Amino acid sequence: MSQRTRAATLLLLAATIGIATAATAQPRGRGRKPKPPPAEPAPSAEPAKAEEAKAVEAPAADAGAPAYAAPLEAPDGGRLSPLTPAPAEMPGPMPSAAPPLDYDKLLGDVAALRARVAAVADVLLESRMRITLKTDGDRSSIGRLVVSLDDGAVYTAPQPFRADDAVTVYEHAVAPGKHAVTVELERRDDRDESFRSAQRSRFVVDVPKDNRLDVDLRVGDDSSMGHDFPGDKSGKYDLRVRLEARAKPTKR
Repeated sequence: MSQRTRAATLLLLAATIGIATAATAQPRGRGRKPKPPPAEPAPSAEPAKAEEAKAVEAPAADAGAPAYAAPLEAPDGGRLSPLTPAPAEMPGPMPSAAPPLDYDKLLGDVAALRARVAAVADVLLESRMRITLKTDGDRSSIGRLVVSLDDGAVYTAPQPFRADDAVTVYEHAVAPGKHAVTVELERRDDRDESFRSAQRSRFVVDVPKDNRLDVDLRVGDDSSMGHDFPGDKSGKYDLRVRLEARAKPTKR
């Protein structure tokens, strides 16, 4: 081996040994990520909740809402209940009530209107109707009696009422044709007023053209409850309303 070749070999060997020594001396931890520092503790949520509560309460106080946290002062120096309304919350005065209805005046107006209608009918209509009323029976008294024509009351009996002889309760011109006569009746026994009876009778009649229809009503009462039942525990109610009608030509 020549001198030059030997020197190159020795130089290569020395370089190899140097590199190996450097690699051996390198620290093991090189190339790893450093461990992050510990995180700081999160702030407590209590202060945030307290701030939110203050923010919610602030608008109500600014809006002028009444606060009742503390009892109100009474005029005599005492304490009022927190539930006592503030003066601004007290209701205002109630509106005045409407005046009561004058029923007497109303009935008077109705009677006057009916009289005017009857007067006009007497001039325009040729047909007429007359209603008479008679009562029979000496053991009872009439508590209420109303005669109606076509569902409009034309006669209300006064109290007390008794008609041993027929009395005229209605006589006016009417339109020819069918009409309804109704009698509403309440009676009570003279010997014991707790024994009472009532009935409503309705009759349909026909008024011919250019005729007057005479309607005769008869109220009969043969009831014996007030007299017989307290003694022998036997009695009866016998209340009857009868109608008889007759038509005849009118004379103008």
